Amino acid sequence: MKIRPWAEFDSTLPDDQIDSEDEMDILQFAGKGVSEALAEILKGLGCEVLELIYLHERGWEVLFKGGPRGKTLFFIRVTLIDRYLIGLRQARWFRTTFAPRHPDLLSMLTRLAEAMASDERFIDIRWFAQEEIHSGVPGALRPLEA
Repeated sequence: MKIRPWAEFDSTLPDDQIDSEDEMDILQFAGKGVSEALAEILKGLGCEVLELIYLHERGWEVLFKGGPRGKTLFFIRVTLIDRYLIGLRQARWFRTTFAPRHPDLLSMLTRLAEAMASDERFIDIRWFAQEEIHSGVPGALRPLEA
């Protein structure tokens, strides 16, 4: 099974980066609106969104609980480079890992991909394995492939 926990996409949401008056500094990096939209989707999937975390130049993270019993802790990192890039990770044992074959992660990837695909705010979504990001690979339409 090929697992792609990273997605690149465009969005109809407004660019929410905040520049200084002289445009020499970035006061807030983009991605807050996309993070809020993802949090809304996650709530609709029955997840408990715990926090939106601002990571400055690294973007934003959505911390949430989900999975079959609603107890698994996940992060979605949101970054704007040329397009939005998100990565879904599972947090375990006080460290963040990709735990690429964990059933909760696989289920959450599938559910998130379906919800994003049906949401008009997310355009041209392509899923990638970590080694495929920015490699010129066109990306897949779904995060899991047999």
